[in-house]
Amino acid sequence: MKMKAVVVHDSMDIHYEDVEVKQPSPGEVLIKVKAAGLCGTDVDILSAELFYFKTGMAKLPLIPGHEWSGEIIELGEGVKEFAVGDHVTGECTVACGFCKMCVSGKQNLCTNRTETGVMNRSGGYAEYITFPVSSLHKFSKISFEEGAAVEPACVAMEAVKRARVSPEDNALIIGSGPIGLLAAQICKNVFAAKRTLLSGTRDDRLDRAKGYTDGIINVKKENLKNRVMALTDGEGVSAVIEAAGVASSFTDIEGVIMGNGRISCCGFFGGKTAPCNWDFIITNDIEIIGSLGSPGVWDFTIQCMERGKINAKNIITHDLTIKSKDDFMNAFRIMEERRDGACKVIIHP
Repeated sequence: MKMKAVVVHDSMDIHYEDVEVKQPSPGEVLIKVKAAGLCGTDVDILSAELFYFKTGMAKLPLIPGHEWSGEIIELGEGVKEFAVGDHVTGECTVACGFCKMCVSGKQNLCTNRTETGVMNRSGGYAEYITFPVSSLHKFSKISFEEGAAVEPACVAMEAVKRARVSPEDNALIIGSGPIGLLAAQICKNVFAAKRTLLSGTRDDRLDRAKGYTDGIINVKKENLKNRVMALTDGEGVSAVIEAAGVASSFTDIEGVIMGNGRISCCGFFGGKTAPCNWDFIITNDIEIIGSLGSPGVWDFTIQCMERGKINAKNIITHDLTIKSKDDFMNAFRIMEERRDGACKVIIHP
């Protein structure tokens, strides 16, 4: 059985080609992909600039697509907890379950892991995907398009969770991309932050957050420190989620964070060195936390989405069908160049 898939062979050497469908092994299922999201990570994959390629951890050719959803059409041997017809989405990190990191609950750091559509595992830019049920999750009350946004919502959930946001916190999210917008919803609607603030550089994206923030700040037009202090009655913020990967972030945070604050970083800096005043960090007892992936938060995040606490429709701007390489490249350019107010582009392979 053949299927159509987007396959990256080398830097911007992208094909829309026939690929053999992998039949499910024991513990796996075959899924008809219904929707997939384009992500900034895909820029590095399509250009072959991804860190994993440079270190030899991952190789091309590769079918990308780590944000996806679909419907189960066939069960592998021994699968009992899922059924044909289930609506599902799968984790980016597929862990071994046995190494020291997995046993300690840090599957995102599994030494034997694959990463869907990223590292040594085919992703969702294809008509079908074969996937292990150990990393698969059901949903029933959201659309397939929203299901494709579960993965970025989980990344945002983990970053907010690692920052330990609570009703006592003024929270600042830096970056108004999909992760930042989802993190703002989570701070406000899930963890009930006292105040939720969002900073960014694009009015069209910041405006999306007006309904679930206590203040938006366009740092190209406003002074971050002055605006944060005005919005928090001079308190500043106690929790920061850095979702932009901007080199100036730590300098900006220094002006607004309270003593004993937490900074959770989930935005990749792309090799850029970010200056940081370490004396300030030390003397103010500031905690800096790296947040990679989304271990252990998938079922809770889906519950939050199905209960309306997280609205993925808020970030979806484009919904496109892919029937050729040209269709895919058009969708990719819309995302990469942020055409027509693009925030989250969903494709149907």
